[in-house]
Amino acid sequence: MGKQSALGQGLNAIFGSHKLEETVNIDQNNGNKLSIQKISLDLIDANPFQPRRNFNDEEIAELAETIKQHGLIQPITVRKYNGRYQIVSGERRTRASRVAGLTEIDAYVHELLSDKNMAEWALIENIQRVDLNPIEVAESYQQLLENYGYTHDDLAASVGKSRSAVTNALRLLKLPESVRNFVSEGKLSASIARSLVSPDIADPEALANEIIEKGLNAREVELLVRDLKGAAPTPSAETPKPEKASKPEMDADMKDFLQKMQDFFGTKVSIAPSNKGYSEGTITIHYYSTDDLTRLQDIMTRP
Repeated sequence: MGKQSALGQGLNAIFGSHKLEETVNIDQNNGNKLSIQKISLDLIDANPFQPRRNFNDEEIAELAETIKQHGLIQPITVRKYNGRYQIVSGERRTRASRVAGLTEIDAYVHELLSDKNMAEWALIENIQRVDLNPIEVAESYQQLLENYGYTHDDLAASVGKSRSAVTNALRLLKLPESVRNFVSEGKLSASIARSLVSPDIADPEALANEIIEKGLNAREVELLVRDLKGAAPTPSAETPKPEKASKPEMDADMKDFLQKMQDFFGTKVSIAPSNKGYSEGTITIHYYSTDDLTRLQDIMTRP
């Protein structure tokens, strides 16, 4: 967890420990001078590691009006790069400042900042924003895992999420691009989209379109997916269909237990009781690929 500690110090150095009246400070995580300067907006370029792809023009316009009336309250953060500046944090503020007609902007300036640190900070800062869409969050997680050697546990600790939340977010990336776009556009919720990640669903895109067109809610989608997974050949006339035993009602404590199990494992968990009191029965933990099975094994064997 050394990575978490170092990264946390870096974020604090950038976002949490400076006041507007400060002009010079030292970024202890990198050992380079960090100062507040006024910089021409013409010299500032976008963050090449920016995970956020969608910026709401209406929100930018509203922020621009606020900047016109009150000025920029919080400086952006940039690094020097090839005689110009790249944004580390504050792309919305930069865009809004341009719309507001400003020609220069206050910024914390890193004299030296590696691509690695800049990418990590940009991803972490964006992940912690509540307005990133679920696909952007998942792609940010994936970059940290692939490019910087994070484990799921490291990542969960760094972004302040549970391990199951991180794993569930990453499952969205297994969906076809068209379905991921539905999630990005807000046409399909992340929870409903995750239910389409299954080898039993031959055409997730077609099912996603059906869900959107019919306006199905989470419960209706759950039943639809369950029917698809449980589809079986019709029994022959000679074979009488066995009658289903009625399932006993689940009390509040058992529902709470089931929810905790699902949160812990980051997947669907079902309980089949052997009696009305749920004192005996079978717990089934669902998995959807060999990678998912390996993930469950890691959860059950970790200290």
